[in-house]
Amino acid sequence: MKNLVFLIVLISIIPSCSFISKPLNKLKILDEIKLDIPEPSGITYYKNHLYIASDNNGLVYKTDLKGKITKKIPTDFEDLEGVAINNNGELYVVNESKRSFIKIELTGETKKKYKIKGNQKKHNSGLEGACFYQKNESFYIINESSPKQLLNITKKGKIIEKIDIPFAEDLSGICVDESSDELWLVSDESKKIFQISTKGKLINSYNIAVDKAEGIVINNNKIYVVSDSTNKLFVFEKPL
Repeated sequence: MKNLVFLIVLISIIPSCSFISKPLNKLKILDEIKLDIPEPSGITYYKNHLYIASDNNGLVYKTDLKGKITKKIPTDFEDLEGVAINNNGELYVVNESKRSFIKIELTGETKKKYKIKGNQKKHNSGLEGACFYQKNESFYIINESSPKQLLNITKKGKIIEKIDIPFAEDLSGICVDESSDELWLVSDESKKIFQISTKGKLINSYNIAVDKAEGIVINNNKIYVVSDSTNKLFVFEKPL
């Protein structure tokens, strides 16, 4: 009888112990790099280089994968919060306060400028990150807050679809993982990275200890995140 009681108690303890020992969804950090870029706010990847937009001076910086600057691209705009490159190597930036989606030459000359329709309560609660989705040759842009939205737009800035994102405190950056047809969001206020479907369905979330995370991009098995306040590039291992 004593053996039976002991067995019952043991069985009841094991599930709770398993629950307690379950690891948190925290990404493994591979590198932390100091950038010579003031207020990095958006990041994308193209042909073995990173392109990082500055919210401070309206420049887009081309760097190697270790954050070393190889080129500075001036623009005619301030308040840059996102940068994207399509499969033809054409550069696009997002201006938050004016709700503008802008195609620029690699010399910095403005080629096209599109107004993205929508309401925002404050000048600093509008458009944030941007990324190009090769599968349907469109772009995804996020609206930071009020409302927190995922916008799928055409190359000419026409909104195809709007999707509300309720699970994040705000939206700071976005990228696409072409290998899985999924999107990844970073939230400054939540201090998390969210893995979602192209329809906005939450797949997973990961805690990150990054202050003012403003941009995200994936290259192979690595996730790159830029911090506005610390001027740093954080490199995480992409979970399998």
